[in-house]
Amino acid sequence: MLKSFISSIVAKHMSKKLNDMTIAEEDVTELLKQIRITLLSADVNLLVVKDLIKNIRAKTIGQIVGPNTDAQQFMLNVIHDELQTILGGNLQPLVTNTNPVKIMLVGLQGSGKTTTAGKLARHAIDKLNKKPLLVALDVYRPAAIDQLRTLANETHSDFYEKGINLPNLTAFEALEVAKSQNNNFIIFDTAGRLQTNEELMNELVAIKKAIKPDEILMVVDSMSGQDMINVASEFHEKLNLTGFIITKLDSDACGGVALSLTHLLNVPIKLMGVGERMGNLDIFYPNRMADRIMGMGDIMSLAEKARDVIDEDFAKKSFTKMIAGKMDLEDLLLQTKQMQKLGSLGSIAKMLPNSKSLENQDFDAAEEKIRVWTILMNSMTLHERRNPRLFKLQPNRKIRVLKGSGRKPEEFNKLINTWETFRKQMENVGIELKKGKNPFAKFFK
Repeated sequence: MLKSFISSIVAKHMSKKLNDMTIAEEDVTELLKQIRITLLSADVNLLVVKDLIKNIRAKTIGQIVGPNTDAQQFMLNVIHDELQTILGGNLQPLVTNTNPVKIMLVGLQGSGKTTTAGKLARHAIDKLNKKPLLVALDVYRPAAIDQLRTLANETHSDFYEKGINLPNLTAFEALEVAKSQNNNFIIFDTAGRLQTNEELMNELVAIKKAIKPDEILMVVDSMSGQDMINVASEFHEKLNLTGFIITKLDSDACGGVALSLTHLLNVPIKLMGVGERMGNLDIFYPNRMADRIMGMGDIMSLAEKARDVIDEDFAKKSFTKMIAGKMDLEDLLLQTKQMQKLGSLGSIAKMLPNSKSLENQDFDAAEEKIRVWTILMNSMTLHERRNPRLFKLQPNRKIRVLKGSGRKPEEFNKLINTWETFRKQMENVGIELKKGKNPFAKFFK
């Protein structure tokens, strides 16, 4: 999101000791200048940057730093707290204590609203233990209703549509449908529209009046430009938004505009999209996003996601098998599927502390390699995956897999060689553990 993590900027410009125990203007001038440049380059709104810098300045200049206090850490704490405030302060969760919960999604066309509706349905099932109903109200975009129906099937959610009927009438009818089907979480997917189209904006007002939603959430693409602030302001003035869902926060987009909205409109970000899969919708924690911007990672969110998507018993059995040197291609395939549930490699890397050091890694190439290997392994029989050495004993098996997968011989060879290397490495780890040694000690020297 940022070209430079704020923690590295502080480390660079607060490295020398203070002349006395008080933080002076000259101690922070260059530091605040670099923070301002970094935030503006990330497309954070100018007013937001000014407020942030003003608050940091007020809470640092003239402050007495004791002999046992690290000036860098003091500055980092102040900046972190101010960033968290800019991002909304404390967690603002979805309203979930009504029955049914009624969520109205609004936004511009192309913001990812319909896909987000599907992700929200999955979130409701997996995290909130709800029975969702997806309601199609986009009667303008070709195939919008079919898209939402497909997402309903994919997420195992109920679905309701009435073709090109007036959206406010369809929305009202959906309330009765939900009641008859015991749906306790209703997601209304409205049509994307420009805030300048008064007729369509009035249509949203009519839908709001018909269903009295608990949440009116605007879906915002993190790659939006500065004009999104004016757009969101118009939507908020017309509908009184209760929150934002920011999409594509796992991308390399600057994201500054999206993260400026809360401070400027006093409307919280409630959820964020962090990948293309239906399960890639996360709760927005202002403190954790501040951690990421600072360069401290987001280990808590990564651990929570791992707990939710990775089977603990499977993980234990896999590790036991690996350190015994018995890992085969079936194990590798299953582990790959488990890891993919966490999200893309790039999004996982961004949750790690000091992830800036990983920015030169080609995660797209790594993802492509995993995709190719998955195709190859899926083209093998279970017997072959359990006994990979069969490919050396019976070369015809390799030829069959290559024909079935449409992949190249060098890709197949790379897969087998990588598996064999990793298997031996993990076997050596097991040997070290049996000797009572720490096989990972060398990584911390």
